[in-house]
Amino acid sequence: MIGRKALGKSPLPEPVRDLWVWGNRNVGRLDADKRVLPNFLVCGTQRGGTTSLFIYLLAHDLVFGPRNAKGVHYFDTNFDHTESWYRGNFPRRSRLDELEEAHGAKPAVGEGAPYYLYSPVIPNRIHELMPDCRILTVLREPLDRAMSHHNHEVKRGFETLSMTEAFDAEPERLAGEVDKIIADPTYVSAPHIHHAYLDRGRYADQLERYFDLFGRDQVLVLDSAQLKSDPEAAVRRATDFLGLPPMSGVDYPLYNKRDRDPVSPELRERYGSAFDESNERLRELLEPGTLSWL
Repeated sequence: MIGRKALGKSPLPEPVRDLWVWGNRNVGRLDADKRVLPNFLVCGTQRGGTTSLFIYLLAHDLVFGPRNAKGVHYFDTNFDHTESWYRGNFPRRSRLDELEEAHGAKPAVGEGAPYYLYSPVIPNRIHELMPDCRILTVLREPLDRAMSHHNHEVKRGFETLSMTEAFDAEPERLAGEVDKIIADPTYVSAPHIHHAYLDRGRYADQLERYFDLFGRDQVLVLDSAQLKSDPEAAVRRATDFLGLPPMSGVDYPLYNKRDRDPVSPELRERYGSAFDESNERLRELLEPGTLSWL
């Protein structure tokens, strides 16, 4: 079992649960100056296994997340809130100091959201508030990720087009959205969040923004395929990166898994070249063997 801090479906009725979460977050603001900011973020990619990674890490005695959620979404849809509101989601400093003294290692506090990787403005927002933060990413083969993303948006009700229709419509849907995002910090782009199926798989630009701001030593790139096939090894890389002692005796179930057909030769022929330029740059950016599909 993942343990007491794991994310799961609340037994409370939804209105009661929402009120409880709201109360917890806002009560935390009362002593926000005694609470910590995260020292790590799981930043994506979407449909890459970030939820599984975050839950696996929460099994560690020295890893803590926000109250009742993987992500607070402070740096994207909640950026109109205050820093005190953000701090109110995380543990008190005194509790973490006690744990550090008891275990001889600094606890890790984090949250995550897939859009943190893809947004052109969020890396700067994070760096301005938390320049020492460590960034964890999980990258999935781009076309496989795009297909999973489309299925995800259909299931959530954000997509009515077929897969090929949505992929072909993407450039028109995204036209001008990045300019709007950069020009207006309060602007939340639904097309950029929900319909960037192919563009989200062009990882080179996304990683370079974090490398440029945080340096290579503060950014970890994990392979989604390895996280699925050998989660223990992937999580060990993550805990080493966070300066934590390793875990043992932990189960690694898959979360948010949806079955679907593999990428067909026809789809690969039609859309595979969309990632060629980015993948070539990834080979230059990353150590050989970092991504099994590259």
